[in-house]
Amino acid sequence: MGLVQNVIFGLVQGSYIAIAAIGFTMIYGIVNMINFAYGEYLTIGAFVGFVAATALPLPLPAAVLVAMAGAGVVSLLLAKAFFTPINHTGPVPMLLTSIGLGLVLRNVIRLGAGRSARRFDVDTVTYQFRGIPEVPIGPVDLLGDFFVTSEHLVVIGSALVVFLALHALLTRTDVGIAMRAMSDDVDLARVRGIDTQLIRNAVWVLAGMLAGLAGVLLGVQTNVSVSTGFSQILQILAAAILGGAGSPYGAIAGAYVIGLVLALSTAFLPASMTGVSSAMAFLVLVLVLLVKPSGIAGQEVREA
Repeated sequence: MGLVQNVIFGLVQGSYIAIAAIGFTMIYGIVNMINFAYGEYLTIGAFVGFVAATALPLPLPAAVLVAMAGAGVVSLLLAKAFFTPINHTGPVPMLLTSIGLGLVLRNVIRLGAGRSARRFDVDTVTYQFRGIPEVPIGPVDLLGDFFVTSEHLVVIGSALVVFLALHALLTRTDVGIAMRAMSDDVDLARVRGIDTQLIRNAVWVLAGMLAGLAGVLLGVQTNVSVSTGFSQILQILAAAILGGAGSPYGAIAGAYVIGLVLALSTAFLPASMTGVSSAMAFLVLVLVLLVKPSGIAGQEVREA
């Protein structure tokens, strides 16, 4: 399999990691917590989308909207029930609460859905791009035959739509500008009359919706199971930290770096080192942080 094909795989993987990492890093930047239960939000969204697409049955775009709405509501309700009451206690109690909540959610999902994996019935039309002459460079065929499936296009296209909508939200709307103000200085934002609790609620809903979308896209790519989101949480965390914790734009960049590293390392490492691909992504994370501790788009902390 050539280099181009693995770059495509990396872009696809980076796309759904980026969608999820945006929500994850916005929670960190505005609510000031690392939410390890966030992976289960992806799982909830994937199952809601799967039920909407199979039991109702709705076309996939409509099922995606139902999944986003469902995960957004769940995210807000869980925040109201578990995180808002202890918001004043600091990040460590909230982190531990999120770990426990994630464990509970995963087992509740397992009780309700079982251990078996489901598969979206998606049209698998494959667009083949063949006849491109190979240009051998060393042991790697730079431009060998490659393919792009309809699922690849859906994932990459959905990510582009999310990025454009996010940019419009943060730069053209009062809610988005208030989010940026709270991310910079929550006390100053409150003094200036911003309803900080309302903005936090909006962040919980938005983060849940993004998790729901990422869950369905991941389910379309692979399958829907109780481990759908849990298997991604470390990669989402790595993308958010690599990009600069709290920076949505940085999370996008970090996600594509992680996606490409995972795809390329899986392709070119020996089969006996298959399990090392995830470690390669974290090795890149460590190397970047050694050079730029605040991440790709993070702001340096200046000492007084």
